[in-house]
Amino acid sequence: MTLYFDTKIEFLDSDAVSTISRWHLNEPLFAVASYSQERGGSVTIFADTGEPQRDVTYPVHAASQATALSWHPEKALLATGWENGDIYVWFSGHREFASVSGPHKAAIVLLEFSEQGGRMVTADALGLVTGWRCDGQYQFLTMFSHDLREVLLLICFRRTVESEVREEMASLAKAAVAGDDNALDTLTNWRPRTAVRGMTHSGVSDNHCFYACTQGGVIYYINQGGACNEVMKNSSLPPIVQMLWHPKKEAVICLMEDLTVTLFLVESTGILTELDRVKLSGRGMGKLGGISWAGNSLAIITGDLSVRIWDIERSDNYLLKMELPSSYATGSTGASLSSMGHATSSVSNNFFSQESTESNGSLTNGLQRKSAKYAQLASNEIFTCLAYSTEYQTLCAGTSLGNLYTWKRAVSCFVGSPEDAWQLSNISTVRGAVKSCEWGFNELAKPCILVNCISNVYMLKEQPLLVYHTRELWAVQRSAKTVLLMHCNGRQCSVDSDFAVTALALNHLNLIVSNGRYISSYSVAKVDKSLDEFDEVLDEAAGGGSSVSAGPKSSTPLSVKLMQTFAAECLGLCLQNQNIFCLNSNDIIVYSIGGVVLNRIQANDNEGKIIGMDLTAYYLSVFTMNGYVKAYDVSRHDPKLLFPSKSGHDIFDDFGEFIMVKCNSLGTHLAVVIANRSFVPRAILFCWNFERNNLFQYDLSSAAESENNKSSLPVRVFWDIEEPRLLAMEVKSMLQKQEPPPKSNQRQQPSHYVESQVLVMFYTDKYTLNVLESQKLTAGAQLLNLCIPNVVSLHINSVENKPLQDFADLQQCDAETRKQVLNFSLHVAEGNMDLAYRCIRSIQSKVIWTNLAKMCVKTNRLDVAKVCLGHLEQARSVRALRQAMEDNDLEQEAKVAVLAIELGMIDEAKELYKRCKRYDLLNKLLQANGQLDEAIKLAETEDRIHLKNTYYQKAQALKESGDIKGALEYFEKTQNPVQNITQLLLENPQAMKRYIQTTTDPKMLKWWGQYVESSGDMEGALAVYHRAEDWYSQVKILCYLGKISKADAIARQSGDRATCYHLARHYENVGKFQEAIMFYTRAQTFSNAIRICKENDFQDELWTVASSSRSRDKAIAAAYFEECGNFKYAVELYHRAGMLHKALEMAFESEQPEILEIIATELTAESDSELINRCADFFTSIEQHQKAVHLLAKTKHLQRSLRICLEKGVPVTEELAELLTPSKTEFDEPTRVSILIQLGELLQEQGDYHTATKKFTQAGDKVRAMKSLLKSGNTDKIVFFANMSRQREVYIMAANYLQALNWQDDPTILKHIITFYSKGQAYDSLANFYAICAQIEIEEYQDYEKALTAMQEASKCLEKLGHAQHAYNNLQRTLSDVRSVLEMQQALRAGDNQTVISGCRGMLIKPEMPPIRHAHILAMLVRALVYSKQYSEAGRALKELAVKDNSWSASGLLDKALVLKIAKECDLDFELIWNSGRQASATTTTMTTTTITSDDDGDEADDEIREELH
Repeated sequence: MTLYFDTKIEFLDSDAVSTISRWHLNEPLFAVASYSQERGGSVTIFADTGEPQRDVTYPVHAASQATALSWHPEKALLATGWENGDIYVWFSGHREFASVSGPHKAAIVLLEFSEQGGRMVTADALGLVTGWRCDGQYQFLTMFSHDLREVLLLICFRRTVESEVREEMASLAKAAVAGDDNALDTLTNWRPRTAVRGMTHSGVSDNHCFYACTQGGVIYYINQGGACNEVMKNSSLPPIVQMLWHPKKEAVICLMEDLTVTLFLVESTGILTELDRVKLSGRGMGKLGGISWAGNSLAIITGDLSVRIWDIERSDNYLLKMELPSSYATGSTGASLSSMGHATSSVSNNFFSQESTESNGSLTNGLQRKSAKYAQLASNEIFTCLAYSTEYQTLCAGTSLGNLYTWKRAVSCFVGSPEDAWQLSNISTVRGAVKSCEWGFNELAKPCILVNCISNVYMLKEQPLLVYHTRELWAVQRSAKTVLLMHCNGRQCSVDSDFAVTALALNHLNLIVSNGRYISSYSVAKVDKSLDEFDEVLDEAAGGGSSVSAGPKSSTPLSVKLMQTFAAECLGLCLQNQNIFCLNSNDIIVYSIGGVVLNRIQANDNEGKIIGMDLTAYYLSVFTMNGYVKAYDVSRHDPKLLFPSKSGHDIFDDFGEFIMVKCNSLGTHLAVVIANRSFVPRAILFCWNFERNNLFQYDLSSAAESENNKSSLPVRVFWDIEEPRLLAMEVKSMLQKQEPPPKSNQRQQPSHYVESQVLVMFYTDKYTLNVLESQKLTAGAQLLNLCIPNVVSLHINSVENKPLQDFADLQQCDAETRKQVLNFSLHVAEGNMDLAYRCIRSIQSKVIWTNLAKMCVKTNRLDVAKVCLGHLEQARSVRALRQAMEDNDLEQEAKVAVLAIELGMIDEAKELYKRCKRYDLLNKLLQANGQLDEAIKLAETEDRIHLKNTYYQKAQALKESGDIKGALEYFEKTQNPVQNITQLLLENPQAMKRYIQTTTDPKMLKWWGQYVESSGDMEGALAVYHRAEDWYSQVKILCYLGKISKADAIARQSGDRATCYHLARHYENVGKFQEAIMFYTRAQTFSNAIRICKENDFQDELWTVASSSRSRDKAIAAAYFEECGNFKYAVELYHRAGMLHKALEMAFESEQPEILEIIATELTAESDSELINRCADFFTSIEQHQKAVHLLAKTKHLQRSLRICLEKGVPVTEELAELLTPSKTEFDEPTRVSILIQLGELLQEQGDYHTATKKFTQAGDKVRAMKSLLKSGNTDKIVFFANMSRQREVYIMAANYLQALNWQDDPTILKHIITFYSKGQAYDSLANFYAICAQIEIEEYQDYEKALTAMQEASKCLEKLGHAQHAYNNLQRTLSDVRSVLEMQQALRAGDNQTVISGCRGMLIKPEMPPIRHAHILAMLVRALVYSKQYSEAGRALKELAVKDNSWSASGLLDKALVLKIAKECDLDFELIWNSGRQASATTTTMTTTTITSDDDGDEADDEIREELH
């Protein structure tokens, strides 16, 4: 809701009239050319306030006037063309207009800049066109000149379509509002104050090409270099009076003088190709003002009072509405149109009050007179100009009678047709016919319209409707100078100011208004409540008990008195007690009511100038141009700074500028709305606790995603003046319209619409912002204040109070009750049920108790909910909840769902049922709510057990609604479709017949066949039964009709039991017993067939029937055969019937061994023992011991089976061994072990050692198992079993076995021997084994070093035995001798022959002790003597060696060369000596083992060691 204030522009000469006007694209500056008789022509530059720029000397020509004006698109540079051909330019910051010398001698008729201002083009009345370039020193240089010798009507520069920077900035807006480039303007009218303006063209190369159109219809194209080419010439066509560049493509659209609109495609060379042409009816409009782009559409005026929009892309056109919206005019009239001095007002949306009875009549009459005047002059009034603001989506059109129409385009709103997107928002009136209108903006980025009339120029400023609200008093602006003041008791008064009000502030004592330059203060008389009560008594007395309402208390209006008016620059006002806080362009000045300056709040250079402030209670919050925020305590004379100024960049991550900053009533928290670095508003409300420096937030974007909102932005924020935790925020959201896409022949509808709502929020001690509740705002309404218990909003021009949910029936409560209820609301929102309950125990409000009960659904507090329902006096609900709580089969969520249903919270109940997966109860709930389609979907996926019942309920609903076809469809899916469908169609036989003809349901056809059969139509019934494939019914009717052969064929073909039974009975009745027996057998009614066989003595047939009958029937047949003496059949049938005793008795009596064998194979362990033993005895008696053993083993008579095996020598196979193996569950442990041992011994006797091992192992006797396995000789299994048994004796036995193998050639066996002796802890055996190893190393390989190692290991083993000390000592002596031998071998290799000689002789003195042999010592002595050249001694030693060992040369004790040298030196016969050592011994030499003896013959332990070592 906005007002338009029109300000008449005053020239320096009072009698001057305006000629041309232009507003800068990116600066709040505009220029007006004027002419007066006294001074001549002049050009004046004005600021957005309507006042001329100071310190500028404006050019004046006594005999000439300005004929062309143009602003540079980016710089504050004005170029002016004059009637005498002169060109003057003005640069920002310069005092004088600079003259530009050029070739023009005639009047300058055209002056235009290129898109970025890099090229300026001028054209005079003689057709001379000149191009200029402006350098960095503000010097204009001539680039080209073309004499076209014809008057030019227009110049149109080529433009860059959608420049990159423009797309980038648009994408930023799209990112902020989820992809809609118009949503930013739709959701908020905020514009950045600190952002650099004029960035539209930055970074894009300027295009200097342009078109020049002459009066003769010729179009020239001047390219980048200045070359001029004629691109179109057609003398038959009227001249082009207006050319516009297409905003989206390389094309131009032209308006001809005869109102022909033509669209041309522009090639890179400038050639024009006609794409479309439209001829409009109407009068020509001159050279300007006929067409204007309005977004992507073209707005056209045609010489009448209508504006046509042509959507070129969709080939659609429509007229704009000329009536104000009905919501703005219902019950109201327009504002006063009387003159308001130099600053009159035009009221947007007809703002006025119905309650102001005094002024209402005059306003109504004024509007009626104005409407009559419009009707009278409608035929003479025409639109003269158009202007469109892309940024504000607003189109304005001026008329020949001085009226200015403005249409607001709601691009993203929900509309039914394209013309509905345009709403006429205002009709303003100025004096004189409008020649041109142009959009601009002021210093605060608010839209302005520059209107040039015949003699005057007006500037219209858009002013939002001013409203201020307190708890008891509020003010609403009615017109530019009028403010309506209203009290909560209904009293009011109208305050008329001497100037147009642009800012106001209010408290219970004073009203302050300002127009930006002056401030007026008014005192408001205090309202005495006692007088109000007295007035009510008088009104009741005067009314005489009449029920007619006296209406508002207008008899005693508010008393308002003007106190003072003083000059002050004012951009914003706040009022605290008697202090006025006035925001100007730089700082905040504190005035008294009388206008005395009390204080000044300033910001330093680092902070920048103050650009915003807000006052809540005693706390003033301000923010500056450079992004700093501060808060002051203004309760005292001097404002007190609450915290040092803080930069937004230090508080927020992505910060560009403050939009709103408001402090709460306690002075602890700031509510902040900001823009990001790209100066796009952030969809976040921040709350900053500046005392503790904690920042928390509420993100609207995340909330919007959960609600499928496309985008949301905060618009207004208000703290409650009493409750510091509570605040209200108005949010505008762009919502997705859920509609199917339009058809090809339909217009495309906007896919989004805007919704406004108020979020009442509070902050918690956990530093979070929680939503208390939300309220929808009606279209056109806005948030005005939060005044508990109400959310105050402004709708059109009236103040509306909407209570919070918990105050629905407590609006007139006292302060204490209000506090309790508010605390209750906050505790409920936080989920603290106990505190919430304490707050409202004494309050009797159904709304509050209902809200608490609903909160119990979220907190699962059923106990509290029961109390709440009691306060609500809902006995039935209490009973239902109590029953649910006592039902132990119900989950907790299901119990809470019962409470939710009782409170009408159906959606919550659904979620609870889903959470506990009680889909059956959810299905019932959906059915009860009539949501049968959803119930069917649920039943089909989750609750299939109730699927058919759900189908039935759906069918019943369709039946009740008269949808028979739909009911039939769902009845077919139910549990009993026949009954339901027949009940549905029984009253309509024709419908029943039609349904039967189409259905294929056998049950339904069978029912219909029975229905037809009951009517006596057997042939018809037979046909229906045939369709239903009901064979029984067909045979029944055929038998009735006597068609037996056909019935017989059907029975044989179908095989249906009922059919066969019926036909069998028919055959029995007619005496055809064979056929009857056959069909009784097919019907599996064997007793009937057996009965017929017995009655007629059909024994063969009886045997056939009984063989396939049941056991009971087999027994009956067997008894019959027994009576008849047919024992073979009787035994077989008794056997098949399971009567084994009877079968065996009869088999024994009739001597049938074949049957006995068959019966025996079927005996199991559960069979009778006596029966089993008799069979076994029978097999034994006929020498079939194998079968007897198998039978006994299979029936678990294992001991007798083993005895038969032992006695009769029955071989035990692997299969039989498994049968003879007892299980742990069938025998006690001693018996089981005994059987296994017997079985193992039996297997061992039969040579099956592996199986015997297995049985010994199962019996737990691993020693016997190992002994059996040792007999098998399988080394791998022996090793494996020893490793698996983990038993000492088994380890020793395995090691002893392995020691008997060829372990010298197999390292693996050697390793296992050592391992098993070690695991079996047989250290004496292991020591003996190591001794054997040492002896073998010495005897066979003469390797004393390895022998030493083996003896050392033997020594380690003896150390572990406490009773083998003597053996250990003997071993140590042997070790010492072996070391001596090794030392002598080392000395021999080192050449120390004397040491070897002496050592060997010392060793030879001692008696020979195994394993050391004197032959080895003698061989070493021989080598040492030879090496020392004692050959005679060597010969004697060699002879002694030959005596000691007659195989010394064969065993390789001495080298042949060595012996040859001895023989040579001692003159001995070499051959005789050498051959004497190669003679084989006559007797076999037994390997002597090293015996470790003990001197103590009486020691038993030593005897054991000696025995083991031997």
